[in-house]
Order: sequence, then structure tokens, then C-alpha cells
Amino acid sequence: MPYTLDFSEYFNYQDLTTHLHGLADAYPALASLQSLGKSWRGRDVWCMTITNPATGAHNEKPAFYIDAHIHAEEVATSHTALYTIWYLLENYGKDSTITYLLDNTTFYILPRTNPDGAEISLTTGHHWCGNGRYLPGEEQTRGLCQEDINGDGYIVQMRIQDPAGEWKVSDRDPRLMVLREPGEVGGTYYRMYREGMIRGPWDGVTIEIEKPRDGNMNRNFPAGWYPENRQYGAGEYPLSEPEAMATARFILDHPNISGMQCYHTHGGLLLRPSLIAPDSSMPRADLAIYKTIGAMGEAATGYPVISVYEEFTPDPSQARTGSMMQWSYDEMGIITFSTELWNPELAAGLQHVEKYQVRARSTDDEIRLLKYNDEHLGGKGFIPWTPFEHPQLGPIEIGGWTHMYTFRNPPPASWATTDRARGFLHETIHNNCLFTIKHAAATPLLRLESLKVEALGADLYKVSAVVKNIGFLPTNLTEMAIRQKVAVTTRATLHLPDGAELVMGDLIQDLGHLAGRDERNATWSPWLREWHTSQRKAEWLVRAPAGTALTVEAGSPRAGTTRAELVCS
Repeated sequence: MPYTLDFSEYFNYQDLTTHLHGLADAYPALASLQSLGKSWRGRDVWCMTITNPATGAHNEKPAFYIDAHIHAEEVATSHTALYTIWYLLENYGKDSTITYLLDNTTFYILPRTNPDGAEISLTTGHHWCGNGRYLPGEEQTRGLCQEDINGDGYIVQMRIQDPAGEWKVSDRDPRLMVLREPGEVGGTYYRMYREGMIRGPWDGVTIEIEKPRDGNMNRNFPAGWYPENRQYGAGEYPLSEPEAMATARFILDHPNISGMQCYHTHGGLLLRPSLIAPDSSMPRADLAIYKTIGAMGEAATGYPVISVYEEFTPDPSQARTGSMMQWSYDEMGIITFSTELWNPELAAGLQHVEKYQVRARSTDDEIRLLKYNDEHLGGKGFIPWTPFEHPQLGPIEIGGWTHMYTFRNPPPASWATTDRARGFLHETIHNNCLFTIKHAAATPLLRLESLKVEALGADLYKVSAVVKNIGFLPTNLTEMAIRQKVAVTTRATLHLPDGAELVMGDLIQDLGHLAGRDERNATWSPWLREWHTSQRKAEWLVRAPAGTALTVEAGSPRAGTTRAELVCS
């Protein structure tokens, strides 16, 4: 029986685990669930493997890898990954593309790589990025530390009157705080801080804010890793976090991974490499692949494709390193996209949408966001400013955006008050699922053709086979994989039973890398990119009794393994 899932609300760890087991039980012929390891707090890091085992083992097919929820607050990401699991299983045998993919490829999907951090974000008001190494209240030790001081379940903003303050109340909406003009005087001004208490020694004047130690597992991967003093949130050493280690170990143990998708929020963007250098440093062929596949992503999601370094790094002299995508592409040459799901500015109809949500917007844009909150969220996204007697700071006001289901994630149904708002979550997860399916279909894929056994007399047989890559991508995936010496060539192997003897040729023949369709995006011209062969022949001379069965095998880790049996006759 099909497994029914309601994706209108976000799932805690127990509910997610229940649904994953339910899907694996409902579709045992296609899905298998395993734990890759335990989090700091003992929760499983689940991985669902999806393929049709009747057409080949999962690790002998090219695979598409999806991970989500590496950052605690990004709950829409695990929803998208879980939806993709459900969509693949539900549509096998109904949708020709899905059926083809599961017959010929494998999906490895990790819906929640950070189960501890997710639980903190789903069950508390804390702003949280990292995992469970620390618990709320432990991530900051001195200065102003975030805390729900009025007990309303949210951690928002405190505004404190101060003649040196940067902010003032807008005359267009009393909820709105706008920046003070550089030379402006004579008004009532405020300093703005995150809601919390001051810990440790305090002189009663200076308010210091310590960066939280909740970490950032997307800075904990080996490529370009820097210590915490150079890269905020990087961890003690590469793969110091058990969840990151489990993820990395799985990827290394599965060399058949030929494409990757990492989910994040927010921004409404499809991010691509490079993370550390301009586009001019990338192999031109790889950049062309990213643009071709990225165009399918733009069509499916409406999100633009941008370079992390060129357009998503505030200060290029301080490039962000140690991320999954830097490791997977720069070191392993796997085409990887990192999607920033959801942008409330798009939902609110802002004309000039920005990539970053942590910024000072124009008054007009803030008014549009407040209107979006009032109309579509019933006002739940913004806490009205309310007087509060702070035990350390005296009279203050607490209020502002609630963040979690406004800027960080699409609103769940329980927050939405209009049909349009109720559709934001489903639209986000569905459209992004469709892009991953299109990306997965671009994999290289080997086939054996023109299989022949020619009898030459005296029990001698000439055996030949053509090995062809019928996929879009080459068997090496990228030029970066060749540059980094991680691209394994395609090999053809003849398996002989007892009583058969190889007379000429190597049992294992190296056929090199086989091109995909990606390089043939126009008719041939001497002025365009050189075409490379997508097929090569392997030949053997064998002595064997008539009726002997031989097996020809062709394989490349990222393009799969295929076999055929021939009979000497």
C-alpha cells in the first residue's frame, strides 16, 4: 500500500524517523534505510537508498546523492529531501522518467544530517546553526547571550533607548525600525540587540557579544579547512563533528556517486562553485556543464544560478572554506549544487530582492514585508514591541521578527492564513525535487553493444564488445576530477570459466574516459570544442570448448557496471 504523508507541517526527529521507516516498509522492493552513525546526542543520521535492485546492485549504478539539514534552523531542507524520497517511491512505475532512473541509477538521500541541531530549532526559540555539541545556554559563555527572557517562546530583539543609537521608529509603521541618517539629531533613538541576558563580569556599560559556539558543520569538511580563529564555526579539526564524519565516510565509501545536491535556506538561489576563486579559475568545460544543468534548475525552481565566490561571498578576500560543496567538487570533481531554499522577499513581492536576508532594507521594502506578515501569516511573524523591565538593562522593549518561519523557512500550514501562503512550502519542496530529478538524469551511464563471438576453428574464438557511454556527462564527470587525479577510467573485463584460456589480449582492458553528450551542444565545427569518443571496442582471443559461457563486464565507478554473457559457438 502507498505511504501517505502530509507535508504541510515540519517534522521533529521522532516523526521523521517514523516516516522514514514507514516509507522503507511500504516500498521494500525499492527502498532501504540505514543509520550512518550517531549524533552528539545519540540520534541516528539516516540515509535512504533508493533503486530497483532487480536491475542491479545500488553500488554498481551511478548514484545521485542528496543531503539536507546540515544547519539546524533550515528545516525546509529535510522536508524537501523527505518529499523527494516519497516522490521517487510513489511514482516508480507511474512516471517514465522516475522508472528509468530507479532502474538505471541509485539515489542516496540523507534528509537530516544534523538531527540534534534540528531538534533544538524545532522545539526552542533559540537561533541555532550547529549540531548538539552544545545545548542552548552553553553555546555562549560571556557577554550578551541569547535567551527567551520574557518566556513567550521566541527570541527576538530588544530595543533600548540610547542617544547614540543607530535606529529610530518609522513614522510609517510603529513596528518598523529604520536606520538613523548619518547627521540626524534631535529624535528618539535606539540600540538593537538580540533578546538575552549578560553573563560573566559586566561593568554595567559595555555590552559585548560573543560569537556562539554552536558551530557550522558546513565549514567542517576537509577541503581548505581553517581553524576557528580563521573560519568561524569550523570545529576543532576537519570532520571533528560525528555527523560530518559519518557523511564524509559514506561519500568516500560510495565512489559511484556521480552528482550531488546539498540543501540550505534561505535566499532562493542555486549556488555553484567555485567557493574560493573566480570563474576564470574553473575548467571551461566544467563551467559549461554547470551552466547547462543550472539552466534546468532555474526553469524548475525560478531561482538564479550564481557562483558562491563571485556573487555570494561578501568579502572575496575572506572566502568561506571547508564546505561540503568545496570538498565534493574541488577535491572529487563531482558536479554539486547547493540550493538556498525560500526567499520571503520574493513572497512579499519586493522589487529588488537581495541574496542575504540579514541586512538593512529600505522602508518601502520593510513595509511590504510587514504587509506580507499581516495578510498571509496573520501577524504571527512579528512580535509587537512590548515594554519589559530587564534585570540588568532596566526598561527596554522586546519585539521584532520571529525569524524561523518568516525569513529562514517557508511558513507551515499552521502559520499560514491564506491559500497562497499555504502553498509556499509545497511549491518550494516540489519544484526543488523536480530539479534534482533532472540533474540525476544527466549521469554518465555505460552500456555494452555489438557483442560478438566469432569461431576461428580449433576451439579459438574472437570475442568483442563495444562499451558506450549513453549518458549526458562523461565517465570522468568533470575536468576537475581529471586534474585532481580522482577520475577512474572505464575498463572492460572478460571473465573466463574453468577450462577456458586467454590466448591474446588483456583480461582487463583500459578504455580511458568516455565522453558524454555535454560536449556536443552544436554541430561539429573546427572552431568549437573538440569532440571525444563516447565508445570504444574491447577484443580478446580465447580458446575454449564449444558451448562455454563467457562474461563480459564494463565498468567505471561513476558510470556504473554492466555485464553480458556470451556463448562460444
